[in-house]
Amino acid sequence: MTRFSFSLSTLALLAATPAFAETLAADLWAEWQAQAELTGQSVSATVTETETGLTLSNFTTTAEEDGFSTRGAIDEIEMTENSDGTVSVTYSELYSTTFTFEVDAGDPPANIELQLRHEGLDLQVSGEPGNRTYTYAADRLTLTDGAIWGGGGEPPTIDLDMVISDMASTYSVTGDTPETMRFDSTGRIGRMQMALEVLPPPGETGRLKMGMVMGAAQGTSAGTFLSLAALSEADGALPDGLDLNGTTSYDSFALEFEFVDVDEQFAITYTNAGGRLGFGMSETEISYEIAGQGMQTRISAMDLPVPIDLSVASSEATIAVPLSAGDAPQDVMARIAYEDIALGDSLWAMIDPTNAIPRDPASLILDATGQVQLFVDLISIDPETMTGPPGELRGLSVNELRLDVGGAELSGTADVSFAPGQLIPMPAGAADLQLSGGNALLDALIAGGMVPAEQGAFVRGMANAFARPGAAPDTLETSIEFGEDGSITANGIPLQ
Repeated sequence: MTRFSFSLSTLALLAATPAFAETLAADLWAEWQAQAELTGQSVSATVTETETGLTLSNFTTTAEEDGFSTRGAIDEIEMTENSDGTVSVTYSELYSTTFTFEVDAGDPPANIELQLRHEGLDLQVSGEPGNRTYTYAADRLTLTDGAIWGGGGEPPTIDLDMVISDMASTYSVTGDTPETMRFDSTGRIGRMQMALEVLPPPGETGRLKMGMVMGAAQGTSAGTFLSLAALSEADGALPDGLDLNGTTSYDSFALEFEFVDVDEQFAITYTNAGGRLGFGMSETEISYEIAGQGMQTRISAMDLPVPIDLSVASSEATIAVPLSAGDAPQDVMARIAYEDIALGDSLWAMIDPTNAIPRDPASLILDATGQVQLFVDLISIDPETMTGPPGELRGLSVNELRLDVGGAELSGTADVSFAPGQLIPMPAGAADLQLSGGNALLDALIAGGMVPAEQGAFVRGMANAFARPGAAPDTLETSIEFGEDGSITANGIPLQ
């Protein structure tokens, strides 16, 4: 037997605690049961007292929701009380998890088993009730497929092999009542790799293959146990004290996916040179972030005339929106940034066979903030009973706008407000826009046959009518004013 992290039964734990505080095995076992119940699970085991702690035999965890159930099983867990006041936890080599669900009504439930094994797994528990720290590490964790049975016919064949190496983490639980209990964690891995192949049941066709490799990764997470419990119940309301957040960053990522059937084929490969993910959710706001660098993507399919090759130097998508109704406007923000987007030569040859358009990498950046007035909690909206919009936009600021494509660049900023009670929001404020290289791009589109000459002339005339020449050659500028009376002007020329 080697060390065990109780995270495998959804109770991975960590944080700073007083040195040499006495930790008792019986207290830990009681806490595990209470924490599992709080998060919608149940745990059971045959408990045997030993001279140095407890032995938990036939340890199981179960959870069920909406007809989907999960059962985890470990033959034996041993808790050993050490002389320095800590507890060492060891467990049997195999941790088995079985997922049970209904495929078709009237058929027996289907069951899929996954098996987790470890090398050099070490778990130490310290602290006292209300302030526990779990510190664990592993040389290697291996997840493989197990048995598949049930359902209405022969099951597919699944071959799964996932390996996580050089794992280290800490997890803390503080607080001694459901209202005060929270968790905080930090962790890292050296590498994760996975290979998956799915073959259909006898008599059916199709094959799926997927491979994934992720380099060194680091992450943090924090929140309250009541948040986990409330989200697992998902009753359509924001729980009091909702607080969950986490971040992950990684050094590299690679993915290969392929599906092949008699008359269908689809494949995608993707790599990047690192990225990050972030998530936050509270009573008042939800936020999300995803970013990456050095991305390379290739997509091929039977119905695509040529493979699609795409590279992006960097990307970022961030959003933060309020969730709960309020008496005053609340902040909202969004940022989308894709820089140096480049298409492969085969796709360019289809779009622009005469090579008329400059093939400079394209970029898109939009950074905006604003204020919204929410009348109802967004998480509890029922579309069938809604009699009006859930809220109103009260203000919008475009802090940065940049679109680079074909050698032309459009940039600008804006700041507008919206009066309450408008059926159709009408802005009041101003936007400033600048365009460089627009005429050159239009000439290229006309030369390449993608825009008829007469349409190009119309576009050029409209642009010159509502914009003024900039200081540099082939540049245009315009200031758009939105009046409170609904009027719109561009450089003083009425548009509406």
